[in-house]
Amino acid sequence: MILVTGATGFVGRRLVSRLTREANLKARILLRPGTDMSRLPRPLTVHTMVGDVTDAESLLAAMNGVHTIIHLVGTESRGRKARLNIVDTAGAKAVVDAALAARVGRIIYISRPGADRASAFPVLRAKGEIEDAIRRSGLSFTILRSAVLFGDGDNFSENIAMMVGSFPVFFVAGDGESVFQPLWVEDLVTCLLMTLESLDTIDSVITLGGPELLSYRRIAMRVMHTMGTRHPIVGLPLLINQAGIWFFDGLFARWPITGHWVEMFSSNQAAELGTVERTFGFRPASFDVGTLSPYMKNRHYAGRLARYVFGKSSS
Repeated sequence: MILVTGATGFVGRRLVSRLTREANLKARILLRPGTDMSRLPRPLTVHTMVGDVTDAESLLAAMNGVHTIIHLVGTESRGRKARLNIVDTAGAKAVVDAALAARVGRIIYISRPGADRASAFPVLRAKGEIEDAIRRSGLSFTILRSAVLFGDGDNFSENIAMMVGSFPVFFVAGDGESVFQPLWVEDLVTCLLMTLESLDTIDSVITLGGPELLSYRRIAMRVMHTMGTRHPIVGLPLLINQAGIWFFDGLFARWPITGHWVEMFSSNQAAELGTVERTFGFRPASFDVGTLSPYMKNRHYAGRLARYVFGKSSS
């Protein structure tokens, strides 16, 4: 039995669907009370339990008979409202403790490039603390450090599209030449599924990224090309960009570009090129019109931004 936490998230709902549809593996998901289950695939063929990653009793119950945990819970997309210490770090440590008590064999965790408990950046520091807790636990583990993810419903390409579709100018931090290596979410899920069956990935930390390195400016241009529009791209000093993000992220329920993006602009978010090919034997999809168009073409992103910032569904 495989336990998935964070099953309704961007990665989790795709993983749960493919776990049962393609891998034909028995899976269980742990859902917080009041979770919106409409985001889960239908028909739902996994065992569902209600609980919380910070509650030891519900974790132990969910881990009965489980041999592998895939831990996907994270709050960084909430910007200033992220609960990194309460949910991310404390939750992961509670999962590790419960896994040891339940004699679970292995934990698989999605982290970020640059994760380090000594980092100056809150998200990377939290990821580093979680990685250290997993490595020191004595559990078999696989940590996949994923570059920024893109796909339908992401918090990257579609958030850029909301800004492009709503304003006549697109602002970038500095000169816009910060380097990213976008990885298609379905390719990350494929890596997760292959990790379950690979002995070579046990007790490993693997940094994954897409097939090319792209500047933030180039990424914005590809999003614009996919949308069939073109706007000036204007650079702002990093501190001014950060101040603007901080203001709007606090003013509205949500803002597409959060303060945690500054971490990505200021830290190395790239993997070694070819890691996915060498480790998992396939070439990941490129961040280009062919991959972006199926979910981005002909969407009205100005309306989506309005619904997004006022806390309503953007679907």
